[in-house]
Amino acid sequence: MSKKVLIAATTAKGHINVFHIPYIKMFIKKGWIVDVVTNGDEKVPFASNEYSVSIKRSPFSVSNVFAIIQMIRLMKKNKYDLVMCHTPMGGVVTRIAAYITNTKPVIYMAHGFHFYKGAPFINAFLFKNIEKILAHCTDCLITINKEDYEAAKKFKLRKNGKVYLLYGIGADLDRIKITNIDVLSKKQELGIPENAFVVLNVGELINRKNQNSAIKAIGKCKNKNIVLVICGRGKNEFRLRKLTKDLNLEQRIIFCGFRKDVNEIMKAADVFLFPSFQEGLPVSVIEAMASGLPVICSDIRGNRDLINENGGYLVNPLDINKMSYYIDFLYQNPNLRKLFGEYNKKESEKYDLKKIILDMESIIEEITGNYI
Repeated sequence: MSKKVLIAATTAKGHINVFHIPYIKMFIKKGWIVDVVTNGDEKVPFASNEYSVSIKRSPFSVSNVFAIIQMIRLMKKNKYDLVMCHTPMGGVVTRIAAYITNTKPVIYMAHGFHFYKGAPFINAFLFKNIEKILAHCTDCLITINKEDYEAAKKFKLRKNGKVYLLYGIGADLDRIKITNIDVLSKKQELGIPENAFVVLNVGELINRKNQNSAIKAIGKCKNKNIVLVICGRGKNEFRLRKLTKDLNLEQRIIFCGFRKDVNEIMKAADVFLFPSFQEGLPVSVIEAMASGLPVICSDIRGNRDLINENGGYLVNPLDINKMSYYIDFLYQNPNLRKLFGEYNKKESEKYDLKKIILDMESIIEEITGNYI
């Protein structure tokens, strides 16, 4: 009889379908039945069965109580051999239901604790205590950056429970390696001047990604040949476009929206700029590294695991002057850009999706006591 795994997260569109399809395929290849639980915002490809429960992102939402009840019923009915949960509230709802139904082992993957250094007090107090309590019904806690790993090691997991540090969820480096483009054609397609120096930012247009600082930094650059290409969509687009207009930067800031050819755009860029306020271990930075780009990014958890003085610069996400200084400096030093890019390309190998999947298989085998 095939073994069953339950994979749960708050959303499909923003999480499962973005990060975990390779792992669903991994289980199916091994002969497992893969049930996926989300709030039903989008269909999940390759899943054996999909279930929708009323998980909400807010820990104060009453809907999460109903989600726990729905999850309890599901676990009692299907008798899972393994539970894997992701996202803060997906992890809360799933682990409570698993504890009540005595479903185990339970693996929780933290893609970035909400009580990171510098987080608002309510995050530090609420989410840290939630994780501390739920650790007691967790058999395996996987973290993806060093800061979270050190925090997780202080939690008391279920008997024989273990904490692991995994290098993220993996990036498809093979796809990046085989990406070849005609740079001039790609620039023409995006409306970038032929001789422009291209600074690239990739991410959802939300406060956390802090495109505000990226736009302001371009405005401060001494070299007016520098343009910023922003790939992403989100609720802040109108405000960011207004900021661009107010700073008279409409000819130097290009909004590309959501793109499926980001790897191609990276091959046409000169620098990757990523001033985010909060990250776990950003895949976009790993992909930029694999594309051979120097990186200027915020000096925060996750980014520090990826970028050092050999591959770019870490800056305060609100330090516009330093950001613009480093952009100008890299503009003037093509040899340094090349050295940074070559180092980053080599460093990115440790985050290769193929390697991460093998590491995940080893963790699951260790936790379950069986070959998956």
